[in-house]
Amino acid sequence: MDIVAATEHDLPVVERLYRDVADEMNGAPHDVWWDFGVHPTHEGLLEAVRSGNLFVAVAQAPEEQLFGDEPECEAGRPVAGLGCKPSVLGAFVLDARQGTDYSLASWLVDAPSGRVAVIHLLAVAPGARRRGVGRALLRAAVREARSRGAWSLRLDAFDNNAPAISAYRRAGFADLGIFDIEVGGGLRHPSHLMELDLRETDEKR
Repeated sequence: MDIVAATEHDLPVVERLYRDVADEMNGAPHDVWWDFGVHPTHEGLLEAVRSGNLFVAVAQAPEEQLFGDEPECEAGRPVAGLGCKPSVLGAFVLDARQGTDYSLASWLVDAPSGRVAVIHLLAVAPGARRRGVGRALLRAAVREARSRGAWSLRLDAFDNNAPAISAYRRAGFADLGIFDIEVGGGLRHPSHLMELDLRETDEKR
């Protein structure tokens, strides 16, 4: 797979990815209250694309494709010999936006705001789980954050999202604890605030 900056051409299949993930989580123990059109939104993803902040994992090898019962993929980039466009296996947004409640944590890296990168909306397509897509997305986020000069990579995760929390810990993120934070739309939820020190960690982790 390749992990690349998304284009506006990719948006239809990226939006489908987020809809599929939201549907899969709805009512599950790891439900994080995603509802496409509320969070995330077309407008928010479009802004991320135009800012160069939305990244996608694009299937390249035939065995990576997520066709389901459809004869062709809906969007993406051409793959020689496949006769279709590849599936988007996962996505994330990387920017410098820290939620207001991030101030509650005692961050390990004393970094000015211009040296902080934040991961949002990291998602793996339900049909692409257990293929290393999540690890690859995190490694890409680390590389991109470093290339932007960030010292600290931060994120938040609902306290009930055990699979994501475990994955972040395995990737080397320090867990700063659980805080009651604003999660959009006036809603609040207990969430882990987590941080990776980009000055010291090995991105091959």
